[in-house]
Amino acid sequence: PAVGLARFGALPTLLKSPVARPNGLAVRMASPEEAASPLSLRALSKYARGKAETRVVPCDADVDGCIAICDTDECSILGSLGLFQRGKVAFYFALWFALSIGYSITNKRVTNVLPLPWSVATATVVVGGCFVQALWLLGARAAPRLSGSAWRALAPLGTFHAIGHIAGTVGTAAGSVSFAQVVKAAGPVYACVLSAAVLGSKVSARVWLTLVPIVAGVALATLKELSFAPAALLGAVLSDLALALRNVYSKRSMGVMLDDDGEQLSPANFFGVLTIISAVVSLPAALLVEGRDMPAAWAAAVAATPGGAAALSAQIVATGLFFYGYSEVAMKALNNVHPITHAIGNTMRRVIIMLVCMVAFRTPMTPMGALGSSLAVGGSYFYAYTKHLEKLAERKADGDE
Repeated sequence: PAVGLARFGALPTLLKSPVARPNGLAVRMASPEEAASPLSLRALSKYARGKAETRVVPCDADVDGCIAICDTDECSILGSLGLFQRGKVAFYFALWFALSIGYSITNKRVTNVLPLPWSVATATVVVGGCFVQALWLLGARAAPRLSGSAWRALAPLGTFHAIGHIAGTVGTAAGSVSFAQVVKAAGPVYACVLSAAVLGSKVSARVWLTLVPIVAGVALATLKELSFAPAALLGAVLSDLALALRNVYSKRSMGVMLDDDGEQLSPANFFGVLTIISAVVSLPAALLVEGRDMPAAWAAAVAATPGGAAALSAQIVATGLFFYGYSEVAMKALNNVHPITHAIGNTMRRVIIMLVCMVAFRTPMTPMGALGSSLAVGGSYFYAYTKHLEKLAERKADGDE
């Protein structure tokens, strides 16, 4: 007999394939007779009471089938698999954008009232580390089992993650969010240079050319930025460099990213482990740099925040959840769309963050600064597009051989 998927929580796995096997359960296509009726209130009522379940059924609307609510008598069609897939992707992108905007705004507001960027950055990753450990403890996600050697191998990556996050927070605290987004668009420049230097990767002339508008745009935006601050530029540059090193060494260390069962760490668990290491590394650094100023700065921030310590603490927790959340959702979005679609989405995300934060914090920008921002952000998209075309060419060449 067919085994249905109870509740909508299983739908993300189901949508990957009509014959997916979530949680080890076999799923088959229902027979044509089962897909006979449109969605009804009766079917929804049965599903809400746990007396019906979701299945993949054949239908005319989509060659891959439809999602339907089925009981022992009949199935009621909810919609095509394609419709659900598009809805899932749209949801991921909307959530990615929303969480990114939420992080950018709350992080800037917290550092405006609490001028301790090292401590704020540390609190952010501590919150993220606690969140992912709660997921593991509650069984919402399978916890990785790592040996001591695996933790030691991942420690440098977590350290680069910590440096990148702290430097980015310092840069945002010193300048505007929009300016930080422009400078961080230069990430591909560091990625190319470090990949060539550390991994020995060959970078084509076409890829190097795509870096020209990025560098020119960042330079132009920096020269014409009305709210320019040297610390903002330095922080954003160091953040880009550290995160590029993290990504490069992640590729170099893929073989050691195994748990005790010899299985590769999932992207979500890999990011969770890096967040925990980052929190461990950041805490003593923040105490060393800002420990003396912390009591007085916290007291002043509490006094300036409506709602006092509770409200300020809630904002810091929200910043940490926003940061961890948008990073994970970005990975989920990437796993469900074409890389070019993801690159377009990331480009649009930067633009939206810049526009929203310019309005929220009343950040001025000159016409030349706007032109430079457009060049830098647009150049990052063409970099991603060119890299993707080269990967396709490499796969085709390997196939011909």
